[in-house]
Amino acid sequence: MTYSNVHRAFLQACSNHGTISSQQAYEILIGIYARYGETEIIPKEDVVAEVVSEINTRIYPYDQKIAYMHYDPTDTDFYVFVSLMESPIDLQQNNYTVPELHYFRALLRELTLSEDHQLPSIACLNLTNESGSEGNKPLSKARAEQLLSEWEGLGYFLVLQDKCYFGPKAIVEFDKYLNTNYADVITRCCLCNVTIFYGVRCASCPQILHKDCLKKYLRRLTNCPSCKKLWSVPV
Repeated sequence: MTYSNVHRAFLQACSNHGTISSQQAYEILIGIYARYGETEIIPKEDVVAEVVSEINTRIYPYDQKIAYMHYDPTDTDFYVFVSLMESPIDLQQNNYTVPELHYFRALLRELTLSEDHQLPSIACLNLTNESGSEGNKPLSKARAEQLLSEWEGLGYFLVLQDKCYFGPKAIVEFDKYLNTNYADVITRCCLCNVTIFYGVRCASCPQILHKDCLKKYLRRLTNCPSCKKLWSVPV
C-alpha cells in the first residue's frame, strides 16, 4: 500500500485522539477514504491494520508507533498512539505542573503495587498529599478530579464503578517504565510474554492470562498452561 494522504490523515487522527477503539478507528478511516480515497469503494475493516502497519514503518524511527491492544477491563480492542521514549512522563512537562506530574507518577506507582492493579477512586484522590515538593503546594482534590477526568479521556486511566484502573494508553506507553521501576511486581502473560495487568486468573493456581490469549489457547487445549489442571474459569 503506497503511503498517501489517507495514511497522513489517519496518523493525525490517532495523534489527536491518543486512544481510539477499533470501531472508532474503522469509522475514522471510512471518513478519510471518502475524502482522500482514489475510489468510492468503502474499505473493509481489516484495511485499518494495513494502514496502521504502513504508518508504523514511517514513524517507528522517531520513537513513535500506533499499537493495537485488547483491553480486558472493558473487553474492547484499541489503537493507541504512543511514544517509545524511555521516560514518556518527561514529555508531558510542558503540559503539566511539577505537582501534577508528581501526582501522575504516584497514580502509576500505586496502581502497579495494588492488588489486581486497581484502586478505589477515593484512594486516588488521597494521593494528592504526595504531589507537593520543592516548595510547591499539593494539588487540591478538585484539581485531582479534573486531572483524572482529563487523563481518562486520553486513555491513561479508566474509572469504572468507583475503581480506577490503568487505561490502554498507560499499559502500552508505560510498559518499559513500569518494567524498569517495578520489575519485582510486574508479570507477563505466559502465552504471549507481554506485560499483563488485567486478565483471567486460573482457579487452581496464581497464573493470570490475557483474556484474548486464553480464548485462542482454549480452542486447542483445555488445561491451564501453567498448572495443567482443567481450566474451569469462564472467559
